Amino acid sequence: MRRRPQITVASTAGFCPGVKNAIDKVLELAKSAKKPIYTLGPLIHNRQVIETLREKNIRAVNDISEIKDKDAILVIRAHGIPPELETEIRQRRLEVVDATCPLVKHVHRTIAAYAEKGCDTVIVGDKDHAEVIGLMGYTMGRGHVISGPAEVSLLPRMEKANVVAQTTQEEEVFLAAVEALREKTGELTVSDTICKPTKDRQKETVVLSKNSDLVIVVGGRNSANTARLFQICRKLAPAAVHIEKEDDLDAALLEGREKIFITAGASTPSWMIEKVLAHIRELTGTGENPLKERLFFLWKLGITSGAYTALAAVALSYVCMKLENSPVSDKLLLMAGLFVLSLHMANRAGEKGTAAPDKANRLLFIRFGSAVKAAAFLSGALAVFLSATLGPRVLLPTAFFWGAGMLYPYKLPFGLEKSGNFPASKDIVTALGWAFVCAYAPGLWHGSILYKSTHLAVAFAVLLVFIRSVLFGISHAHSDMIVGKENFYKAAGPKFTYLTLCAMFIFLETVLVLLINMGWKPQLASALFAGLFYYIALMLFFYFRKIPERTTAETLIDSQFLILALLAWRAGK
Repeated sequence: MRRRPQITVASTAGFCPGVKNAIDKVLELAKSAKKPIYTLGPLIHNRQVIETLREKNIRAVNDISEIKDKDAILVIRAHGIPPELETEIRQRRLEVVDATCPLVKHVHRTIAAYAEKGCDTVIVGDKDHAEVIGLMGYTMGRGHVISGPAEVSLLPRMEKANVVAQTTQEEEVFLAAVEALREKTGELTVSDTICKPTKDRQKETVVLSKNSDLVIVVGGRNSANTARLFQICRKLAPAAVHIEKEDDLDAALLEGREKIFITAGASTPSWMIEKVLAHIRELTGTGENPLKERLFFLWKLGITSGAYTALAAVALSYVCMKLENSPVSDKLLLMAGLFVLSLHMANRAGEKGTAAPDKANRLLFIRFGSAVKAAAFLSGALAVFLSATLGPRVLLPTAFFWGAGMLYPYKLPFGLEKSGNFPASKDIVTALGWAFVCAYAPGLWHGSILYKSTHLAVAFAVLLVFIRSVLFGISHAHSDMIVGKENFYKAAGPKFTYLTLCAMFIFLETVLVLLINMGWKPQLASALFAGLFYYIALMLFFYFRKIPERTTAETLIDSQFLILALLAWRAGK
């Protein structure tokens, strides 16, 4: 039996804020704009992400002359461009969207400010890199680029100079260049423009590389910061390798390794790192515990397919029936599960460009994609059929909500906006759909639709499912999945999102306390009051960035409903 190595993944790995900002901007354009979208050069230096954006009809051009559409949108990529090129672009009357990293913009302003004072500018970076080419445009013709201290001797003598760094430069190289420059200048101003995410990434890499016998650096071959990380690792670790994707990894390289460290460049999404991690575990754990591996895969299938989500919907429906004081109906429970399963499978099957599929996704949505879509339709049809057996007042709204949910990802007729184009629409639509099938439908069937208890159950379901959906969005965003402002988290931002979730929790818990004090089903209200602390704890974990990978996160989030159902069942005994 082979010994499984200790594998550490860098906490700083994944998209940097500048990359996230650029991707968010183009995704919002892709959702709302009716014009062709181009980026001047690749938006970021990651081939897999660029291919994903191409699926969304966001195309890269190397020169503005390649754009033949008169009404096109041109996105300035994260690396920025020289000011004279930006002027030329705007003169062509193209619609310009600036996705330059804010930290790169800061370097632009710094260089321009010192250039206006008559200072030469020395840039420590790669002269052919897009960011450095952009920086040179702000030097007013008095710019010099060096790759490190060894090239300082090639520079002319300068009376006044300002030295800056490419934002992803290695700090050790920059500091050494600064010391060498002091002898070449009469007056030297040092502007340390290496961005904080880069410094944090490099510091962690230095510490962990020293304690590892193999370092795997994940990122694009044309990514400057990934290349620098690799150079750091190669100096400090006994062995280091730079790969773009998990298939590039040579199994022989893993033989006999005890400590493996995985890090990645700023343009590498977390889902790519997770795929590399999974592949390493697969290669190093072969034959160790095949039963455990099979069970793990079955668990992923259950989450990915939506089976666990359907079970969560059944659990919520049970809780809502208890709140409404209506008899628990097996038909309604089954209808809720099938309804949610149908929409979950249909929407996940229609996802494009969110992340490269893992093994479970490939099996379900690529190999058996047609079968899954058919199963999604069949599940929904069965849910509608069950609603028909409960009477027309249940059938009609069920058919409406199911149809609306199935159409959510698609363009609407008559030139209407796609539902997914509206901010937070995904979370709102999900909350309304679940609330109908889990709370409103039982009220319709039981004839208690005007009762306060039904209104309470509907409000409880709407808020709880909205929280669930937002937590899903947070998980997906932190996995660097390409998502847009149809998610509340992306539309509102982290601070407002967590404030909103806190307000919802406080409201729900306050209502339950009032119900307990009023003597209205005190045992049930007490059970639900206690159960909601699970979500509060989960939200705190998310807030402090203790967010697990996507499958685990989705399991934890949907488990809230099963916990509440179990507590409600015990309270009724």
